[in-house]
Amino acid sequence: MVLKTIALVLYSAALLIALAFGYGWSFGAMLFNINPGALNSFQAGVQRNLSPALWDSIFVPLLQLPAWVIPVALGTLFVLISALRPGKG
Repeated sequence: MVLKTIALVLYSAALLIALAFGYGWSFGAMLFNINPGALNSFQAGVQRNLSPALWDSIFVPLLQLPAWVIPVALGTLFVLISALRPGKG
């Protein structure tokens, strides 16, 4: 029940993001508007400590997705987890 409630909250957040800021508002723009320093620090940390290729191949495409996609994906993940746990999800 808890996982389904979290999924419902995430789906609601995705709907609000899409309606309030537009369908095409990117996830990276949203994070940059919230805290630009943190996004720049995260990029520098990934490129310095892990790999610049990792930043380019994983994080850049993720940041270019529409902002509503991330809560929908997480909500779907929680629904799938709750479906695999009958009676506990």
